Amino acid sequence: MLDLERIRSDLEEFTTEIDQEYYLNGAGLKDKLESSRIYTKFAHLFNRDTIDQVYKYGKTAKGEDERRLTYLRAFLVNDFMENQVKELSDKFLTEESQATVEIDRENISFRQSAVTMGNEQNRARRSSIFDARNKVIERLNPTLVERTRVLHRTARDLGHANYAALYEDIKGIKLADLDAILRPFLQKTRNLYNSAMGKLIQDKIHVPLTEAEKHDTTYAFRAGEFDHYFKKEDTIRTLIQTLAGMGIDLKAQKNIQLDVEERPKKSPRAFVAPIRIPSDIKLVILPRGGHDDYATLFHEAGHAQHLGTTRADLPVEYRYLGDKSLTEGFAFLMEYLVTNHRWLAKYTAMKNTDVFLRFIYLYKLYFLRRYAAKLAYELELHSKGIQEAPGKYKSILESALTFKHPMSHFLVDVDDGFYCANYLRAWIFEAQVKRVLAQHFGENWFEKRGAGIQLQKWWSLGQKYRVEEMLRDLGYKGLDIEPLFEEITGNLK
Repeated sequence: MLDLERIRSDLEEFTTEIDQEYYLNGAGLKDKLESSRIYTKFAHLFNRDTIDQVYKYGKTAKGEDERRLTYLRAFLVNDFMENQVKELSDKFLTEESQATVEIDRENISFRQSAVTMGNEQNRARRSSIFDARNKVIERLNPTLVERTRVLHRTARDLGHANYAALYEDIKGIKLADLDAILRPFLQKTRNLYNSAMGKLIQDKIHVPLTEAEKHDTTYAFRAGEFDHYFKKEDTIRTLIQTLAGMGIDLKAQKNIQLDVEERPKKSPRAFVAPIRIPSDIKLVILPRGGHDDYATLFHEAGHAQHLGTTRADLPVEYRYLGDKSLTEGFAFLMEYLVTNHRWLAKYTAMKNTDVFLRFIYLYKLYFLRRYAAKLAYELELHSKGIQEAPGKYKSILESALTFKHPMSHFLVDVDDGFYCANYLRAWIFEAQVKRVLAQHFGENWFEKRGAGIQLQKWWSLGQKYRVEEMLRDLGYKGLDIEPLFEEITGNLK
């Protein structure tokens, strides 16, 4: 007989231990990732019998029990998949954290080289760093290929036609329908994107967009000319003051800890480690200055506030599981304060915001097009297999973004479980929620304690509700891309 309460208790302990492990490795505090040891310790969570019994219970459950069991099954299936590749995951992340690249006869960590490349003004030197990084990626690819093949095989073993069908089932997202929503968006914004992006690349890199490479866009969007408005030493202070405007005292939130220390092996990709929700939330960022640094910090702060404000008495499924688009949407809500002209006027010395706002909305359009393309590519990868994936990756990404993409990035540019779909739904959700906040509290809603109270009410619910449910509660019929389209095109005209 399946003991659901033990499953739920062990789920929380497993998540605590695995997030602690990923935190230590990602923060550069531990070289060797040992997630396989933790998966082995909690092996009883990740077997077919447990999954099948939870699924069986869910068929007859109603109301809250049905919702909780749906979220629980999704977690168990996802981590069953991860358990099948735990050794390969550890191998990849350990090799990535230990890898180095040679730049001007000096070895620096592979992870740190991403930051170095993004800050490098000289195109030839930036290209050499890019090439050196690609050689590391090519060495890592066999591990990723094997890992992907195991994931595909495991999805079929679980009774699904393919990996894409499995994640449609457990996420409750019709991926093809989401793709169908985004294709017209790609078409309607193509000329606007090519014109604005082409001008940016020509001005910054002095080459046509068709000849640009990924490292060129990384540097172009780095936008060092705006750095003096977004000083590295002011990032945390600005975050604290912004939250204070909404009546939120970050310094008093002892459950949210900021890890901003620079370490050679720290991941350049900021992240939140929800070691125990809501009592132990770690926000990890590698400070470097600039608008993107602020946006990244604010994004992760959105996660931290959501998870750290979640009610402690909620069931484990609503604190840890649920619809990840929801927490990503709240993270975007905080991140895109950097695109609010009133916020810019209050927290930066920027006098004329028009130039920066056109730039930042191009950046947002770029990301939307990139992730829409990633969804289309990943549907191909995970439904038709890996054999033609490198070429598909290059052609689909280049069709959406125009500049060159190396085929070698065909797996390193993929997140497990169609997480790109969570981001895309979150972008749409964020634009709709922001419109509601502006209607009730004004464009400067981030200065209103009432807005902070409303956000904390939403955050306190954890991830109980799906984004569509929350939007219906706010008066929408569901996800609607029109507010996002109007926001972007209105700011790029």
